[in-house]
Amino acid sequence: MTNWLVKRLGQAVLTVVVVFHLTFVLVRVMPGNPLDAMMAQMLEQYPGDPATARRVVELHLNIRPDKPLHVQYVDYMSSLLQGDLGYSISQNASVNQILAEAIPWTIFYMSIALVITFVTSICLGAIMAYYEGSKFDTVMTGIAVLETSTPYYVAALLLSFVFAYQLEWFPTGARYPGGVEIGLSPEFVFGALHHAALPIISLIVTGAAASLSMRGNSISVLGADHIRVARLRGLPPSRIALRYVMRNALLPLYTGLLLTVGFMIGGSIILEDIFSYHGMGWYMFEGVNNRDYPLMVGGFMVICITVVIAMIIADITYSRIDPRAQAEGDSTEYGNSTGIPLRAQLKRYVRRLTGRAGTSRLGGNGTTRYEFMDEEAAVNVGRKEALYRKFDRSVYAPMKIVLSDWRGFTGLAIILAFFATGFIGPRFVYSPTTTFETWISPLDGSLAHPLGTTNTGVDILSLMVHGTTPVLIMIVAGAVATVFVGVSVGTVAGFQGGTIDRVLMTICDIVISIPGLPLIIVIAAIIEPRHPAVIGLVLSVAAWGGLGRSIRSEVLKVRGYEYVESSRAMGIGTPPIILKDILPNIWPYILINLANNARNIIFASVALYYLGFLPISSQNWGVVLNNAEEAGALYTLEQVHFIVAPVAFIILLSMGLILFSQSLDRISNPRIRARHAKSVDDESTR
Repeated sequence: MTNWLVKRLGQAVLTVVVVFHLTFVLVRVMPGNPLDAMMAQMLEQYPGDPATARRVVELHLNIRPDKPLHVQYVDYMSSLLQGDLGYSISQNASVNQILAEAIPWTIFYMSIALVITFVTSICLGAIMAYYEGSKFDTVMTGIAVLETSTPYYVAALLLSFVFAYQLEWFPTGARYPGGVEIGLSPEFVFGALHHAALPIISLIVTGAAASLSMRGNSISVLGADHIRVARLRGLPPSRIALRYVMRNALLPLYTGLLLTVGFMIGGSIILEDIFSYHGMGWYMFEGVNNRDYPLMVGGFMVICITVVIAMIIADITYSRIDPRAQAEGDSTEYGNSTGIPLRAQLKRYVRRLTGRAGTSRLGGNGTTRYEFMDEEAAVNVGRKEALYRKFDRSVYAPMKIVLSDWRGFTGLAIILAFFATGFIGPRFVYSPTTTFETWISPLDGSLAHPLGTTNTGVDILSLMVHGTTPVLIMIVAGAVATVFVGVSVGTVAGFQGGTIDRVLMTICDIVISIPGLPLIIVIAAIIEPRHPAVIGLVLSVAAWGGLGRSIRSEVLKVRGYEYVESSRAMGIGTPPIILKDILPNIWPYILINLANNARNIIFASVALYYLGFLPISSQNWGVVLNNAEEAGALYTLEQVHFIVAPVAFIILLSMGLILFSQSLDRISNPRIRARHAKSVDDESTR
């Protein structure tokens, strides 16, 4: 245990060092050359005194721009190791002072929302899975899907409009009541909660994704032997659901909870900008928006260290939640212990794929002789039966299972409707450049403009239809890339263990430690992506690290199952074990994450377009929302239809993706497959 802890701490230090180096490079690849830009600003303040301007730049960036690169590197790293993050231009204060004053406020309201959301989600998710298919499961899943399909910034806008500006129940623009001394007095505590109430409610209302993930994880646990034993013992269903099912399905969500401690600081940018809540996110937004590089890089450092600490805690406490995932056992070279050469494994795998069945034995003269089944006879005898079984196993059975559930039927219908809208719909609507009368309301009953028109007289339905295609392309490119990389890295790391595990998890830690939203903003500013597929790939850059870690934690459990050990004892190679024994048992979690990542791609792209950080090269939902905000439609009832249209499209497509993924996890459920197989056998015997 001591050796493992030393290695894990060394990995954490390496992660921090790598991120420090990335921030050093970041200052130099940002567009506009930060050094030259700051020199120009300082020369305006100190005209005719370049020496003073240069000293101020050195103070701000901890870099002497007139020195060689290696000297700048040494100065920069020395300042970071001493805890000096530089000086903020926009705030006219030390970055250390700004962050030290802002971070507690972000942690304050984020922690409250996180604890409430997590506790309620894991309990509800376990109970929903135990009563799968019941009315309780159906109703709670519907509510959770609706909440999960709503972006937190949309909920924040609606809450601020209703409760802050219309009813005036909650304040915005401050963190605590004015004139109250900071301390533990009831007046200050309740005042701070009152000012943070809307951000907290926004996160709780839209934070039901954990309950759906918990439900998917719990479904895969319900068929385990210890659950059947608990039922035979007559234990109450609530105790089985909460103690036995919940505990075994909690590990990936627990990992995600600790990672969120770091994510919540970087992800608070939009939320705190909406409420003008001066926390970490608000200052990072100011740093990015004003090209205040010391403030932005300082935020990177704080988030990095916070996430690394959270991941160390997650690794140490894995075994407390699930004893099967012993942290000290992670160093075992698991996948390569079969003793079979890789070339032999590949040859055997190719034979299995090509259907070459046969045996080899020595003939009478000592030479090798192969006896194969007559291929022509095999085709004539079993071709129809083989095709039928393959079709039933690969197409008919999965589709029957999915469509027999209302979630699958509804979700698939929504997704197909959006694909038809995106790729066929533009032929049947106006061009987005055609103009009509301005501010036509959909309540006027105009069949020509069912969603009304904008402030420039453009038909809103046309904008939404033409904007659907790039959104779908972004979803496919970004979500598939995220899941493929995350699942591949997590599966290999969890199954192989040892050095491979440590290297891959170090890479994941580095990816996780970089704040996603600011990183995407920086990449977008450097390469200026315009094609939707490229934007989707950019949005996936910082998204796969957390999934890789979560998948690894699932594989750590599955690799110890008896049938996996039996496969290894039989000499089956690593690829077949992963594909046939490991992945099928974690498909529910993978499919849930596929939908969640598709949803995140939608939310992130719309948010970045709304904030103006992505180049507007084509019409899409984020551009429509940005135009609506610029037209002043956020807080005017007569113009609210301009905002309702993109919000409704976002929520509806997200809902379809989540509903479809909820039904897809039934395909991997052995109990449901067994029921389907029994029904097929009954039909064949009639």
